[in-house]
Amino acid sequence: MRLAETIAGWLGRVEVVLAGVEGYLRDGEEALARGDAMRARQLAKAILARVPHSPIGLALLADACEAAGLEAELALTLEELASRVASRGEVWVRLGRSRERVGAPAEETRDAFLRALAVAEPGTEARREALLWLADLDLSNGDGPRAELWLERLGDRKHKDVALRRAEARLLQNDVEGARAALEGLDADPTDGRAALLRGRALAIGGDVAAFPLLLRAMVLEVPGATEALASALAWLPTDETSRAKIRTVVEGRGEQGLARWKAAFARAEGRRDEARAALVAAVRAGEGSAARPLLDSALEDRDHAALSVALGALGESASDPVVRDARRLPSPARLRDPGEAAAILDALAQVETARARTWADEARMTALAGWIPPSGAPGDWTSLLTRLDRHARALHALESTAKIAELAVERSRPVRVAIVGEFNAGKSTFINAVMGADVAPTGVLPTTATLHHLRYAPDPFARIQFYEGDVKERIVPSSELRAALKNSDTGNVKRVEILMPIASLTRVEILDTPGFNAPDQRHTEAARSAFEEADAAIWLLDAGQPLKQSERRILEEAKTTKLPVQILVNKADRLKPDDLAHVMSTVDASLVETGLRSWSSPIALSARLALQGKLGDAGALDASGWEAVQKLLDEQIVGRSDELKERGLRRRASRVVVGLLERAREHAHDELATIEAARSAATELALRAAKLEREVDETAQMVAGALTAPAADWKRDLDVVVTGRDAAQAEADPVLSRYKIDRAMTRLAGPLAKVLASIAAAPRAGAGEDDLMPFVRAVIRTFAASGGRADALLPLTRSAIASLVDHLLELAAAPPERGRAEGRVAELEALASALGLKD
Repeated sequence: MRLAETIAGWLGRVEVVLAGVEGYLRDGEEALARGDAMRARQLAKAILARVPHSPIGLALLADACEAAGLEAELALTLEELASRVASRGEVWVRLGRSRERVGAPAEETRDAFLRALAVAEPGTEARREALLWLADLDLSNGDGPRAELWLERLGDRKHKDVALRRAEARLLQNDVEGARAALEGLDADPTDGRAALLRGRALAIGGDVAAFPLLLRAMVLEVPGATEALASALAWLPTDETSRAKIRTVVEGRGEQGLARWKAAFARAEGRRDEARAALVAAVRAGEGSAARPLLDSALEDRDHAALSVALGALGESASDPVVRDARRLPSPARLRDPGEAAAILDALAQVETARARTWADEARMTALAGWIPPSGAPGDWTSLLTRLDRHARALHALESTAKIAELAVERSRPVRVAIVGEFNAGKSTFINAVMGADVAPTGVLPTTATLHHLRYAPDPFARIQFYEGDVKERIVPSSELRAALKNSDTGNVKRVEILMPIASLTRVEILDTPGFNAPDQRHTEAARSAFEEADAAIWLLDAGQPLKQSERRILEEAKTTKLPVQILVNKADRLKPDDLAHVMSTVDASLVETGLRSWSSPIALSARLALQGKLGDAGALDASGWEAVQKLLDEQIVGRSDELKERGLRRRASRVVVGLLERAREHAHDELATIEAARSAATELALRAAKLEREVDETAQMVAGALTAPAADWKRDLDVVVTGRDAAQAEADPVLSRYKIDRAMTRLAGPLAKVLASIAAAPRAGAGEDDLMPFVRAVIRTFAASGGRADALLPLTRSAIASLVDHLLELAAAPPERGRAEGRVAELEALASALGLKD
């Protein structure tokens, strides 16, 4: 229906009849009907000459200008008409469309449609068109979530106009599956360019070459955005020469072959990536703004920060575009080279969420971490790394990990720690005594050797005995009394023994004397395994009489999985003849190769018993023990490489902490995603509820008014008490009485109104309870009472309250769920686990 007919039907024709210009109006309408827009324009001006500012005359003039394509005059005419009939949604819709066509500021265009929405009646075409236009404005600005809110107010999700826009909103939020779901079931009309474009974009984002026919069709149909979408697909999806030829034909037919966008897309499709990027950079620098986004995509794919900077400079601040937002978080090469920037870089990268930027972010994350954890194995920046891990542990409330991180900080200052490992009665304690040159570890097949012993330096000798159970968890005794103390203890309850001695060698290396893995008590076997966790390296003592039994191979496999450096020594060599010993050593070498196990250095045969005798004064025994090779190994491969071993040990233990944190972080990320999905679902429900309330405002207002009957009667009685016997006019003008009227309205109506509105809202999330609604409830009651509202005529109050409730629900729905750092923390911890991984 033309605007003149609408306005005439609303106002009536009395005005033009009285002015004697009814014939002009009739002739003008007939001229429009036969396509003579300029004649209709002339007649409209004749009406306005006789009746200045006539809404009917202005409406006819607007119809004529629109038909004639006189956009500037149409805009001016509609501006005046809107000021004359501000309550007509149709006028505001036409004004919004006109402002958009003449290039008015976006906010002015939006304002016209918002005004249309405010005055249009539910169910009218004006309201529908205003909502669709508002959605389109937000879609053009990249604001998918807000566009969806306008669409939800239309109610009909399956209608083609709504479904297409919902699909576009989903694509803007990188939700390809959501876009496909929105498009599902729509008729595939071959002339519907917008549907073809959206389907093509969804396929292209998913990497499906089936996107090309759809995008080509959209471009032929001249759908806005089709050129950009097809050029992007050509640049990033695989094509053959035939496909490229078809696209080239269409591009040349449109006369766009000279655009940098197409030059770059074809160059990239043909493998000339540097040429493509250079063409886009040149175009952007020459002022071709349309090349900025393709350049951004190209720079992200090629990890070219210089090109990225050019693209971002041209795109400006685009907070609504998640890819642009993420691109700004990617660090420059100069920042990556600065170790002091690592923490800030990691913080920024943790917020990257789009797939387009994530690959670069992952690489940048590894580069930043390399400043703390050099891939070469050189000593890391443990202060920065442990500070970072502690921050993650505290954020995840991982108290056990926090304690382990504190232990790692302390361990940095200790000497290299070596575990002496082997099966029960392999001679481990004797070997330790030989290393120390003193009888410091219990020897022989005694129950005490089923306990983990930790030898380390202290200026005064003493021992600390730790127990599994009992009231006394720890006992400290002089070293000289250790044997007696252990004999008098329940050895099955002894968890660990620390022996602290003023022996110079212990300042260079700490020793863990482990229980045998074949010890009778399973707890002692677990204590032996725990040495793998604590040690920087292990010396595995095999019994020359039965080396590398199946049980030993099984435990060595465990050591291998922890990447703990293990040195194999074959003890009790003095019990074998030279030929037999040679055969044993050969068998050990072959077995290690067969099982894929490695010794830190080549296995060495020795007699720990003879070595100890030699250390205690028997020179002949020392020569026969094979200790010289062992001592050289200890000096060169253990103590001499202590920094390397300690670094490996720290990385290994830190890696275990990271694995624990990663598991917890993944749980948090899963919970966060579930929370976000629940919030989105709740937002959708809120928007749908608001749309329903808006459509059913009259029925709902009647229901709310009925619910307020009793409190309204109480309000009326409060007023009747103070006005009885007074002149009505004086009472109405009395400011004190006016304030009393408002106060009593607040007292009687606010609580009940808030309660009934909260029950109507039935919001699935916080924000729409009685207390939440009370501020606007009090505001509408104050306005109602101050403007002469009566207790027996509540509909103006309830309609206003429902309109405010609709706005409140939509405001709640519009608040996007905040994405926390859970996913970013998972990505960083995964990178840390990779960086800390030890190469064989």
